[in-house]
Amino acid sequence: MNNIRYAFASVSYHKKFSFAVGISSAFFLFLLTSILNLRDIENSFYNQVNTIINNNEYHMNYQKIMQLYSSLYIVTFFIWIVLISTLIYLSLKMKKQDMMKWRIMGFSNRYVIQQSILESIIPLLIGVLITAVFLLICQHTYEYILIQMRPLLTNAMGIKRVAFFSPNVFVENTPNQLISTPSDTHFLTTSINNLPFDTILKAFIKNCLLLVTITTSITIFSTYFLSKKSKKEFRM
Repeated sequence: MNNIRYAFASVSYHKKFSFAVGISSAFFLFLLTSILNLRDIENSFYNQVNTIINNNEYHMNYQKIMQLYSSLYIVTFFIWIVLISTLIYLSLKMKKQDMMKWRIMGFSNRYVIQQSILESIIPLLIGVLITAVFLLICQHTYEYILIQMRPLLTNAMGIKRVAFFSPNVFVENTPNQLISTPSDTHFLTTSINNLPFDTILKAFIKNCLLLVTITTSITIFSTYFLSKKSKKEFRM
């Protein structure tokens, strides 16, 4: 309990770095979750229509869009790793004197690393909580944002949507009249305007685990490196 109490006190004292870690974590968690859910929307729609579409260009277009989302996810995740690594390293450098004091007082290197992890994870978890509350309360707004982002992203990357409808494919949300159609006409009902909450939750949890794991690993490495360096300077 003393460790947690001291970690919260340190987070409160170093407000700027804590705020930067919390906000950046919330922002990138939202982006990463959005990209995974965009893939889910695209994949859901494709699964509904691929059995009746005989258009190779459409299938190739689908692959391009999925590759776009994968590339965006990797690039976004890499940017977050660089940013969080920089923030954690700078934060630990500011706490270098504290590490030296802990070593002088006889605390083990394990204690120093454990304390550093707590001080890094607390603001990250606050960012996670902010994102979770937004997704829970504003789910419809979130879905609307995703639907609007789909054409914007593909157009920005030069991927043109392929028209696959033909006279033998009929789409109607709420039929209100009898229609005479050929025997080979397909009646297609699609659902791409909303996402099941468990799909959003699955993407959210996956990214949470990634962010926590990477942050913990970076903190361990950085703390170990700075702690060893501080120990050498103390001996000199």
